[in-house]
Amino acid sequence: MCGFAGFISIKKTIDFGAESVVRDMLSKINHRGPDDSGTWIEDGVVFGHQRLSIHDLSPLGHQPMHSYSNRFVVVFNGEIYNFLELKEELVALGSVFKSESDTEVLLACIEKWGVEASLKKFTGMFAFALWDKENKQLYLARDRMGEKPLYYSILPSGIVFGSQLGSLTQHPLFDKELDRNAIGLYLRHGYIPAPFSVYKNTKKLMPGNFLVIDIRGNEVITSPTAAYWSFKNVCETYKNKDRINDPKLALSELDVLINKSIKQQSQADVPLGAFLSGGIDSSLITSYMQAQSSKPINTFTIGFKDPKYNEAKFAKEIANHLGTNHTEHYIDQSDLLSVVPKLPLVYDEPFADSSQLPTYIVGALAKQKVTVALSGDGGDELFCGYSRYERTYQRWNKVSKIPEPVRGLINSTSKHINVLNNVHNFKAMGKSTHELIRSLDYLGCADFNSFYKRSVSTLMNVESLVKGASPILSAYDEQAGYDLYNHMMNADSMQYLPDDILVKVDRAFMGSSLEGRIPLLDHNIVEFSKKIPVDIHRFDGKGKYLLRELLYKKVPKKLIERPKMGFAIPLDDWLRGSLNDWANNLLCPSRLKRDDIFDVNFVTKMWEQHQSKVNNWGTLLWSILMFNAWLDEQ
Repeated sequence: MCGFAGFISIKKTIDFGAESVVRDMLSKINHRGPDDSGTWIEDGVVFGHQRLSIHDLSPLGHQPMHSYSNRFVVVFNGEIYNFLELKEELVALGSVFKSESDTEVLLACIEKWGVEASLKKFTGMFAFALWDKENKQLYLARDRMGEKPLYYSILPSGIVFGSQLGSLTQHPLFDKELDRNAIGLYLRHGYIPAPFSVYKNTKKLMPGNFLVIDIRGNEVITSPTAAYWSFKNVCETYKNKDRINDPKLALSELDVLINKSIKQQSQADVPLGAFLSGGIDSSLITSYMQAQSSKPINTFTIGFKDPKYNEAKFAKEIANHLGTNHTEHYIDQSDLLSVVPKLPLVYDEPFADSSQLPTYIVGALAKQKVTVALSGDGGDELFCGYSRYERTYQRWNKVSKIPEPVRGLINSTSKHINVLNNVHNFKAMGKSTHELIRSLDYLGCADFNSFYKRSVSTLMNVESLVKGASPILSAYDEQAGYDLYNHMMNADSMQYLPDDILVKVDRAFMGSSLEGRIPLLDHNIVEFSKKIPVDIHRFDGKGKYLLRELLYKKVPKKLIERPKMGFAIPLDDWLRGSLNDWANNLLCPSRLKRDDIFDVNFVTKMWEQHQSKVNNWGTLLWSILMFNAWLDEQ
C-alpha cells in the first residue's frame, strides 16, 4: 500500500521547479507510505511515490520503478494478490526478476501482454500511473471495485494526477473552482460519487477503468476512459446465465473462493491482523484467517459505552471462541476531541459517513501491532445483507398500490411544504419531521428507482440548501430490469460501496499508515455473487444466507444471531454534548455568509432545532460540518 502523485507538462522544460512541486505533492500523502520516497523526472513527465513496504522490504521495491527493458515507468498503489502465480507464468516465458515485489511483476506483465490484457489478469486492489517512453503515452488505471483511489485533472499545459486530492492541489496550475452540483450530491449522500469530485475540473477514475493520455508535441490528447471490467456488465452477464440454483453447491463453491482469497490476501512480509466487529462478515473473515494460521491472529474491535451502539462484547466472545489475540478500545470524549479535527486532513475531500470516526480509531489501534489488516466489507452489498433491503421492499409493495396520478399529486404538493418552518405543527400531529418528509417523498415516488434513491438520500432537493446547485445523475438513477433486491444490491455495489465504504476505509487506515484488505471483494467472489438467485441469498428470510451458513460451521449460532447494529455512532447526542463547541464554530452564521455555499437560514434553523431537541438533524448537519471543516484546511 502506497501513494503516488505526478504530472506531465507538454513543454520540454518546465517553467517551475518540478522536483519541488512533486515533493510538495508527496508531502500531502506521506502517511500513505512513510517507509520510502522517490521521484523520477524526464522530458516533462514527473512521477512521485510514497512507499509503505509490504512485499520485499528491501530497496529493490523502490518506486518509481522501471521495467526490465526500461520502456515503462510506474508508480503503483495497492497489491496484486496473484503476483506469485503470474510471476511463475512469466518466468516460464523467459522473464527475469531481481526483486520479490509485486510491482516488478506488474511491469513484466505489461511488457509481455500489454496494459489492458494485464489488467484483466490481475487479482487485487490497485491504482497506478504508467509512462510508456516509446509511445509517449500515460496510462492511469484503477482496480475493479474501486478499492484504491485515483484522481486526475487536465491542465492547460498537461495533466496532474494522484492517489489523493490534496496532492493535486499543490500543483501551481491546479484549478480550485468548486463544483456546486457535486456538493449537492455530497449533501444528498454524505460523499461525492465518482467520476465527480469537489472541484469542477477534477475527476475520479471509475472502478474497473483505465485512461490513456497521448502527448503529441504541444497537445495533450485524452481518450475516453475504457472499462477492462464492469460490475454492470457482470450483472447483465449472469442475469439469466450460469445461475447456481443449488444452495449446497453454492456453499461449496463460495467456501473454496473465500479460502483462496484469504490465503492470497494473507501474504505479507509484515505483521497481519483482522478487524472484528462481531458481525457476520468480519467474524467470517476472522474465522477463515485463524483456521489458516498456525498461531493466534491479531484482532481489533472498537466499543461504545452506550449499549445501543456497542458490539464489542460480542466481538470478544467470538475472539475467545476462535482463539485470537484480541485488542479492544472503548471510545470516550478524549478520542472525539482528538480525532475530529484530523478528519478534514485524513479525508482530503468532503466526506460525511460518521462511522469514519470509529473506523479511523480502530485503524490507529491496529497499527500499534500490525501493518496489514483484513476486513469484512462488501458482504452486505454482494450477499443481500442490509436490513434496509427488506424494509424498502415491504414499503414499496404498499406504496406501489397507490394509483400513479395520486402519487404524482402527493409529489407536487410535498415540494411546497417548508419542513423547517412547520416542524412544531408536524410534532403536534405525532410525526417527527424526518418521518413526515420521508412519508411524503416515498408516497410521491413514480417508480422503484426513485423510491430507492430516496431511501438512501439524506436530502433530495439539494438546490434548497446549496446555492447554485442543480441535480445530477448517479448510479442510483441507472438501474433497470432487475428484481427489487438485485436493483438495490447492484446500485449500492456501484456507488455506495466504492464511494462511501471503500473511501472510508482507505483514508482512515492509510491515515495511520495501515494497509486494509477486503477478501470479499476479490472479483471472483463478486462475479460468483451475481450468479446466486435472491431466493438463495434470502433462503432463511434474513439475507446473507450463504455467509451465515459458512460461519455457523466455525462459530456457534448463538454468538451470531442478534439484531444487526452496523458501525453507527451516537452522533445526535455527541453534537449536543462533546462536539457542541466545535460544531457551533463551524456553523456560525457569519462564516456561512462568508463562504456563500449553503443557505444560511436553512442551516441556522436546523442547528437551533437540533440543539433544542425539537428534531434530530445530526446526519445532514454532519455533512455540513465536515464540508466546512474541510474548507478551512484549503
